[in-house]
Amino acid sequence: MTTQALPRLFGPYLLTKSLSVDALGATYRAGTTSGPSLRPFLLVKTFDGEAVDPKALLPAMETAVEYLEEVRGQAVAKGAVLGIVDEVPFAGIEYVPGQTLDRLLRGGSGDGVALPIEHALLIAEKILIGLEAGKAFARATGAPHGFLVPAFVNVSNDGDTRIFGAGLGPGLLPSLSHPKAKAAFAPYLAPEVLSGAKPSASADLYSTSAILLECLTGKAPAPGAAEESLAGAVLALNGNPLPEDIARLLARGLARDPSRREGDATAYKKALGKLLYAGPYAPSTFNLAFFMHQQFDKAIDEERRQIGSEEQIDPKPFLAAEAAASRPAAARPAPAAMPSVPRFGIEGTAAGTTPGTAAKKGGLGGIPIAAVAAAAVAVIAGVVFILRGTGKPAPPTATPTPVPVAAVETPTPAPPPTPVIVGKDDPAFQAALQAKLQEEMKKVQDQIAKEQDAAARKRQAELERAAEESRKAREAEEAARLARERADQQEAARLAKEAEEARAREEAARKAAEAAVPKTKDGDLVDVAQVDRPPNAVRVVKPDPTMLARQRRISGTVLMRVLVSENGKAEKIEVLRDTDPKVGLADACERALRQWEWTPATKDGKRVKTWIAVPIPFRL
Repeated sequence: MTTQALPRLFGPYLLTKSLSVDALGATYRAGTTSGPSLRPFLLVKTFDGEAVDPKALLPAMETAVEYLEEVRGQAVAKGAVLGIVDEVPFAGIEYVPGQTLDRLLRGGSGDGVALPIEHALLIAEKILIGLEAGKAFARATGAPHGFLVPAFVNVSNDGDTRIFGAGLGPGLLPSLSHPKAKAAFAPYLAPEVLSGAKPSASADLYSTSAILLECLTGKAPAPGAAEESLAGAVLALNGNPLPEDIARLLARGLARDPSRREGDATAYKKALGKLLYAGPYAPSTFNLAFFMHQQFDKAIDEERRQIGSEEQIDPKPFLAAEAAASRPAAARPAPAAMPSVPRFGIEGTAAGTTPGTAAKKGGLGGIPIAAVAAAAVAVIAGVVFILRGTGKPAPPTATPTPVPVAAVETPTPAPPPTPVIVGKDDPAFQAALQAKLQEEMKKVQDQIAKEQDAAARKRQAELERAAEESRKAREAEEAARLARERADQQEAARLAKEAEEARAREEAARKAAEAAVPKTKDGDLVDVAQVDRPPNAVRVVKPDPTMLARQRRISGTVLMRVLVSENGKAEKIEVLRDTDPKVGLADACERALRQWEWTPATKDGKRVKTWIAVPIPFRL
């Protein structure tokens, strides 16, 4: 895994801050280097961990990248990108100040926070919304996500929850063969997936339920046995038993048998919504943001300071250094040629060299050259040229005649016979062979030219036919488009007319209703569901825990009901839910709420009174 100093370049990004490390790789905050500053920032997850199998991950990334633009939603991370830099696969999303859920639950040193029930349920609902938006991935991989673990869930400091990493399941599941990856991620994956089955929508709901169980209890479930973990489960916040209605909901998502498990994210979200909004809880993004700032106020301030400093980093020196490092070195002078040394004995390849392999040439027009040569030789082989010389025969040997000893006659030698050339070395044979070969080659070339001309005419005819078919198809498409446009215009006109008539009826009904309903006056008591704008807290005072609560270290969330007046003050205060045991925290909350200020609720432009629920968490 890469451990280079930061900041450092990573493709088009500058890695500025290491946020976490796991068996899959590291998570960074990174800036973009294309502008004068590093904005916008990204959250970059590199897959260079010891557990990653690149051979499995890269094909999954190639499939997932086809659907990134198609998947959009309020709980899907924005600006998703997949890529490879220096042989390191990575996933990136738009950076939003906050924490991934694994860091939120376990913290940087393994000691995380305990989430109140309403916050845990709200996070689970946002995860289900993200799964609803990921149906395009399900068509390709079988699951809307495929590897849904807390490391791929991001909770912002403003209370938003978004998921990322969808579609990478087939590429990340092989990492479970590594002990560290199995220990970190197996608790959130369905039993059948751990046994080798492909990811599915039902398996993603198991992962969602396992994450919700950990958010509530503070403990990751046993791998493949989360259903059994429900027995005797207690809330991490106060040690109370898990509420029965929440336990029933979790049982629907954690069933070991996929046939008994909930398989529809929309249906499961509706069931969770009934608990979330019809029960004794007060979930809202504002309340979750208030909790985040209450728990991590120092860390949030430090993160804001770091980002401000990183925005001042100029990327140009890093880019220049990388360009200089990648510039090719000056070419070295070629060594002097070695003197040629004659070789004797066996012919072969020079020492230290490797002979090249000659490229094979195909026959011309389908007729091999060897066949042409053989035919020419066969024609000429029947002709035998015999050239004979006509030199004089050798003279007869002279008979010696006795002469005086002083005069001896020497015989004259006969001239050498004129050589006779017969067979393939005969020049006339060679000339005739060459002429025949040239004749046969000309025939072959003419045949090839004819075949090439015919092939060219055939290709031209095919191109013209394809062009004609393409023209007809375009004309048909254009006619169909015009017909659709006419139909759409007619339908749009009809719908516009119906909408206009509906608006007219609604306007008449509204006017009639307004005439029948008395006008709202300043100070009227109006239900919060009917106000145009609910109260918004502009001054918040933290309650001081009582001495008894500090001594007994009582934690929990006190739920108060406040009547906010038309002047933005707490006119009446009621206790909806106190801690168990009661240690005076409700009274402390009431004293603090007396000092709160709100922008008054409005109805028909009038400032009105309304009752609201205010949760106040304590963690001692």
